[in-house]
Amino acid sequence: MDKFNLVIFDCDGVLIDSEPIANNILLEMLTELGIVLTLDDVFNVFVGKSTSQCIEIIKNRFGKNPPDNFKQEFYQRVTTTFRTDLQPIKGIHDVVSKLKYAYCVASNSSHDWINTALDATNLLPYFSGKIFSAKDVQRSKPHPDVFLYAAAKMGFEPQECVVIEDTPTGVKAGVDAGMTVFGYAELIHPQKLREVGASVVFHDMRLLPNLLEQQNHTYSINSAT
Repeated sequence: MDKFNLVIFDCDGVLIDSEPIANNILLEMLTELGIVLTLDDVFNVFVGKSTSQCIEIIKNRFGKNPPDNFKQEFYQRVTTTFRTDLQPIKGIHDVVSKLKYAYCVASNSSHDWINTALDATNLLPYFSGKIFSAKDVQRSKPHPDVFLYAAAKMGFEPQECVVIEDTPTGVKAGVDAGMTVFGYAELIHPQKLREVGASVVFHDMRLLPNLLEQQNHTYSINSAT
């Protein structure tokens, strides 16, 4: 029996190349609040966090109170840009179209956000009926709730699942869910993902099917000995 039977993809930065868009818009809005940061600062502080978590960081770390419409304004600016500029992660269409395992997406983002992003990148047909949001559960990542919820809804035990994540926040959530985590390190230093428990770190999404096969092959050999 294979070790992995369900692949759980994060959305932002794993299926869609949204991080540069979202981070640039967040930087723009932080500047409007009088918070002076670099794009690298924004990535290091906010990436992998929900918009609500970002607002709490703005309040508690930077001592600013965003306007009541901050979340809505951020969403509107990002989704407007998504319609013209958003691209899928290179190779992801080939990966999901040929993947021999069950798969789904589990994200800190809302259903509206995920659906808009997947639709803009022509990925939505692959994930119809297999979209899970932290809004469905009590706690968002770095808590494991959304991954456990996704696995249960898809009919698999945590130990059968491999999570594909690109941030320390998501990796921690996957590890705490009792799942194996593959870290996608296109935009982040690989060590940051390894430090929080990613067992495999890779830079090219097109390598994922072979990596899954290799890990399952190794597991089968070890189980037989």
